[in-house]
Amino acid sequence: MSTDNSKTTGVSTSRSALAVLFSVVFLDNLGFAIVVPYLYFYVNSLGGSAFVYGVLLASYSLLSFIFTPIVARLSDRYGRRRILLVALAVSSFSYFVFGTANALWILFVGRMLAGTTAATVPVAQAYVADVTSHKDRLRYLGLLGAAAGVAFILGPAIGGTLSDLFSYAVPSFLASALALTNLVSAYFRLPEPPRFGFDQKKTAFTFEQLKEVLGKKQILLLLTAYFLFFVAFVFLQASLSPWLQEVFGFGSLQTGLVFFFVGGVSALTQAILLPRLSKNRSRSSLALIGIVVLAAGLSGLAIVENLVLLFIVAAVISFGFGVQYVTLNTLISLNAPDEAQGGTLGAAWAIAGLAQTISPVLAAATFAFGTSAGFNGLVFAVSAAILATTIPILIVFRKLSEE
Repeated sequence: MSTDNSKTTGVSTSRSALAVLFSVVFLDNLGFAIVVPYLYFYVNSLGGSAFVYGVLLASYSLLSFIFTPIVARLSDRYGRRRILLVALAVSSFSYFVFGTANALWILFVGRMLAGTTAATVPVAQAYVADVTSHKDRLRYLGLLGAAAGVAFILGPAIGGTLSDLFSYAVPSFLASALALTNLVSAYFRLPEPPRFGFDQKKTAFTFEQLKEVLGKKQILLLLTAYFLFFVAFVFLQASLSPWLQEVFGFGSLQTGLVFFFVGGVSALTQAILLPRLSKNRSRSSLALIGIVVLAAGLSGLAIVENLVLLFIVAAVISFGFGVQYVTLNTLISLNAPDEAQGGTLGAAWAIAGLAQTISPVLAAATFAFGTSAGFNGLVFAVSAAILATTIPILIVFRKLSEE
């Protein structure tokens, strides 16, 4: 593990680069989120069934799971900027192909190509790790998470509106244009982190070294907690819409407002509240706080039937998620060597992708069983229970870190 706590190449000399990086993350995630609300209907318009839609989602997740650690690891060897530029170029092309689809196989090509470029977030996180001190890393990773969070608030509204007013091609082409804008902005305004100078040869591209890093006890514990955290979160994400319809009779508009509220509180937590909390609490303590708060919120959601209480519990969940997501990413970064930041964060992102692949089916089955048994909130109770299993994992991690 790196012990450098005073990188002088960091925040003071890299604010401009970080601003560009936050813009890149925001626009890239906005492009992805724009596609979400009309994807199912796009499949239907080309003759696809709900099963084909599920396969399409799985194809993106599978390619993301395979390529994210590879692409992120390549950034350790060849530089963050170069890999981001290539990823943004492929991303722009994938959305263009997606928008021109007049057959299901073209739709699959577009989504699978997009899956190969899902590493932009961990590569951006690795860039932040390159140019920030250990002390400042949580703050700037929080801002990066907030940028992505705001994009996921705005994206579905933009995509849903444009696809309804025009066609499915229009928001797809907008996503392509956003990725292209990102590419141009990053090319002219985003420098390579100082440690990736032209003549520097940082490390050979080997998966053996990455395997050794991922095999360390602290990293294994954190990645296990990361996986369980995302399984629990996807249970919430996949079940919230049908639950809101079942319990409160909400339609798409009201559900969208709930998601807007959740995303807003989460972004506020990551950008403003978390940096203040970190001033007098350790990262491992913050991780435990995030887990406990999030699990409590999910447990409360399981029994909520009052609209006011719904938004209170939603705020608790959003706060817990914001704290936990950023803190776990920070801990993973801090426990990885400088030369393996991209590969390690890429592996974490791939693990999150794996959780997002398997969890929706499990969540749907749990929700269906709960409603048939007269307990609509069962899926959230199960989610809280899954999340609670990470508490002993993080306690063991904290003890190992203190040794």
